Amino acid sequence: MAETAYIASALATGVLLVGVFLLVSRAEDWRGVDLPSDGPRGRTAQLADSPAAWTAGFLALAFAVGGGAVVLVSDASLAAGIGDSWVALVAAFAVMLGAYLLWGTYNSARVRGLHSAQAVLVSAWLFGLLFVAAVALDLVTAG
Repeated sequence: MAETAYIASALATGVLLVGVFLLVSRAEDWRGVDLPSDGPRGRTAQLADSPAAWTAGFLALAFAVGGGAVVLVSDASLAAGIGDSWVALVAAFAVMLGAYLLWGTYNSARVRGLHSAQAVLVSAWLFGLLFVAAVALDLVTAG
């Protein structure tokens, strides 16, 4: 039988979730409020919205990971010296692939007419879904 602390924690989380839902559903209609304009945007914000900057960053990361893989495979003494550090290379590739997937989701949502915050929510939801799938896969295969 489950421990009492786990059951109490699950109930408290459920009550908190229902409370947040009720609070948000009864909140004032915030969509009708006119917000002030952002004013002049900074250089970082302009780069974050620039497809050229995202493409250059992705290509730089791809060349770094690809170059590292070529160096690792081409030099046997280097590969022997690194030992099990190849995991860092695999992790870098996974980060690169995940970042590209999340950016692609964000960009696709923006092109389909969603606002920036909504597109970020879609990307974050996808990241959370992938994280839960990775944890579930790890739990299934750990047996």
